[in-house]
Amino acid sequence: MSEDNIIYIPETEIEQLRKSFNDVILALAAKFDSKLEDLDKTMESYEKQLAVLATGFAEQAVFIEALIAQVNFASDQERESFHKNVSQARKKMFEIMKEGANGIVADDNPRLASAIEDVVDSKSADTSSQ
Repeated sequence: MSEDNIIYIPETEIEQLRKSFNDVILALAAKFDSKLEDLDKTMESYEKQLAVLATGFAEQAVFIEALIAQVNFASDQERESFHKNVSQARKKMFEIMKEGANGIVADDNPRLASAIEDVVDSKSADTSSQ
């Protein structure tokens, strides 16, 4: 290479370039940190939701055990009435869950709301065929 092909950049421009590069790296790092914080908040939200679900399932298990015992000692008419009431309550619960997913959950977590709505639609189809 000849000296004619070499480009000399004044020191002030190199410093300016170095500062600009540093600013870009710092901005990228800040954006990355922000994304990590958002992910952490989302994970924390999911953990809380799972804790609520686990607690709800435990409570349901206690009630189901008591109901099974009650149904086993019931007459045929009482069993039929019980199953009818459960079916109606499930349908109502699915309606409430769908409304809640669209009204309450969707603002904070649209993907979760969509998932709830999909599951509710699927389960609702199961109950309507009974």
